[in-house]
Amino acid sequence: RLGWDKPVKRMDHHLSHAANSYLASGFDRALCITLDGYGSGLAGSASEARDGKIHRLHGISYPNSLGTLYEHVTSSLGFKPSRHEGKIVGLASYGDPSILGDILLSRIQQEPGDYRIYEANNVFFSRYLASKFPKIDVAAAYQHALEVVATNYVRYWVEKTGIDTIVLSGGVTANVKLNQRIFEIEGVNHIFVYPNMGDGGCGTGAALYHCWPGGVKDSISSAYFGPDYSEAEIAAELEAEGLEYTRPNNLAAEVASLIHSGEVVARFDGRMEYGPRALGNRSILYHAREPEVNQWLNKRLGRTEFMPFAPVTLYEAREKCYHNIRGAEHSAEFMTITFDCTEFMRENCPAAVHVDGTARPQLVQRDVNPGYYDILKEYEKISGIPSLINTSFNMHEEPIVNTPQDAVRAFVQGALDYLAIGPFLVKQPNPAH
Repeated sequence: RLGWDKPVKRMDHHLSHAANSYLASGFDRALCITLDGYGSGLAGSASEARDGKIHRLHGISYPNSLGTLYEHVTSSLGFKPSRHEGKIVGLASYGDPSILGDILLSRIQQEPGDYRIYEANNVFFSRYLASKFPKIDVAAAYQHALEVVATNYVRYWVEKTGIDTIVLSGGVTANVKLNQRIFEIEGVNHIFVYPNMGDGGCGTGAALYHCWPGGVKDSISSAYFGPDYSEAEIAAELEAEGLEYTRPNNLAAEVASLIHSGEVVARFDGRMEYGPRALGNRSILYHAREPEVNQWLNKRLGRTEFMPFAPVTLYEAREKCYHNIRGAEHSAEFMTITFDCTEFMRENCPAAVHVDGTARPQLVQRDVNPGYYDILKEYEKISGIPSLINTSFNMHEEPIVNTPQDAVRAFVQGALDYLAIGPFLVKQPNPAH
C-alpha cells in the first residue's frame, strides 16, 4: 500500500534499544543496559559495545520483567499502565519503602547477573497490597524493589566487564530516579539515557543499527527532531482565532520579565521535541521561587498535585544547582535523570525540588537552543536564579501540542497568561482564573 516492494529486515527488540542508546551516545566503549516490559522474548539485556559494534552478554527472559512489575502497581493504585508510571515515581517519594519493601523483595529471586520475578509479578498481589496499605507506601515499596533489583543487575555487569560507562534504553529507564541510582553505582563514571527510551525509539535504533558506517560518531546534540512551522503559518492561526499579538524586539527579555512578575508563559518555537519530555520548544514556563507553586499551577493546569515540576537550568550553572552531575551532564540535557539538589537550589527554587530533595533538570546550552537559553539568561539577570520550571505545553490528558493550531487551542482555554509563539507574544484575552 505504501509502495515498498523491497525485502524487510527483522530487528531484535532489545538490540534496537541497545543500538539507539549506544550509537547516539558518542561513547566509544559502553555497557548497554535495556529494561522494559517485553520484546522479542526478553524483558531486558546487558551488552558490551565498542567501536560501533554491540555484543550481547545476557538477556533477561520474560516474564521476569521489571516493566510488567511496575505496570501492575500502576494499575493497582488506580492509574493507567503504560501511561502513568511516572506518577508512581513521584508518589513513591512520599511513602516509607521499609514497610513493604522487604516483603516485595522476598518474592524476587536475585542471582548474580540475573533475577526471577515469578511470584511478585502478579497483578492480584499488587492489588492486595493496594487494598491493605496506604498508596504512598505501596508505591515506595515497588520503586525501592525496582531500584534494588536493577542496580544489583547493573552492578554485576559493571564489575564483570570493568566498563565505567553506562548507556540505558527501554521503557523502565524512563524512571528517572532509577537512573540516578544506576549512576550512583560505584565504578560508574558516565551515563547516557536515550531521549526516546521507550518503544517509540525502537525505529531509530533499528535504522541506526542497520545503516551505521562503523566506528564512533559524536553524540546527538539535541532532540529537536520534530516538525516546525513558518512565521506565516503561526500568524495565520493567531489571526484565525482573532488573537492580538506583538513582535517584541527582545522577546527573551520580555518573557523573562513576565515570568519574574508571576505570569505563566507557554513557549512554542522551532522544531518539536522527540521523545517523552518537553524540552523548551513546546513548554510552559514559570518561576520556581515559591513552594506553593506546585499546588496552584497543578490545579490551574488540571494536573496531579504530587507530581513535581521539573526545572530547566543554564548548563553553566549545573554544579551550582545539582550534586554529582559530572559524567551525566549530557543525559541531563534531555531530562532523563534526577540529582540531589544543592542548598542554593532548595532555597531559591523550592517549587522545582521534590519532597525527597531531588530534581529532574533539563540543562540548556545556547548553541543548542538560543531562544530558550536567552529567556533563562535574561531571567537570571533579573533574579539571580539560573533555573525555571519547565512543564509540557498540553491540555490535561492530551498529547503535547504539535502545530500552531494545537498551541492556540490550548492557550485560549484560559489557564495560561501569555503565549510566546515563534517571534510573537500574545496576551491571554479570556483568563479563566
